[in-house]
Amino acid sequence: MAEWDLSILSETRFWLAAGMAALAGVVRGFSGFGAAMIFVPVAAALYAPTVAVPAMFIFDTIVSLPFLLAAFRHCDWKSVFPLTLGAAVTVPAGVYLLVVADPVIGRWIICTTILILVGIMATGWRYRRDPGAAYSAGVGAASGLGGGFASLYGPPVILFWLGGASSPALVRYNIFAYFGLIGIVTGASLWWNGLFTAETGQMGLLFVVPYAIAIVVGSKLFSVASERFFRLFALVLCTAAAITSLPLWQSG
Repeated sequence: MAEWDLSILSETRFWLAAGMAALAGVVRGFSGFGAAMIFVPVAAALYAPTVAVPAMFIFDTIVSLPFLLAAFRHCDWKSVFPLTLGAAVTVPAGVYLLVVADPVIGRWIICTTILILVGIMATGWRYRRDPGAAYSAGVGAASGLGGGFASLYGPPVILFWLGGASSPALVRYNIFAYFGLIGIVTGASLWWNGLFTAETGQMGLLFVVPYAIAIVVGSKLFSVASERFFRLFALVLCTAAAITSLPLWQSG
């Protein structure tokens, strides 16, 4: 096993990334999603996307495991299962694009689509019919591609579930269950592409404690939040994720 390089603790960028991990944990604990939207753009700028994404996977997987038991008991499997199948097909393609592709075009497509969907949802629109397994799988496929490529798993599925009649509690359970299942495919894809290194492993483990504390804080906040606030928070978070992920902010 490689020795830990604790010199990174003296770097300002490490503590900036740690602070973003803590903020991401609060958001994840509250809404069930959104951690990668906060952590990955900043950590990718401080290090590299190929460091930020696998590090995020490591600490989020470790800390989220206890929450999965409750999620698996209470989620809507009729909705979660086809979404997971759809995402499982496209996550490897997204991770492959992360390694080999120019991210600009892909980010424009993903972020623009998210902003359009948020605009529709902000009008109060909701679908009234059961979307069916095929449509659900399609949403999962979009989530898997965006997630593997840019860690934007959350917006497609959260907008999908907010568009129905599910309560915030059920949406949150669904999201935790979905992320838990698709994490298996994501981890395998990251490993296959050689993204688990000594650097990403060390960073992922060092961020476990601040992330764990923060995710508990976020869970406590959810327990006292209203449905209206949860919905507004989720839409604002999706909007912020899309805007901050636009290639406009990339220099060079």
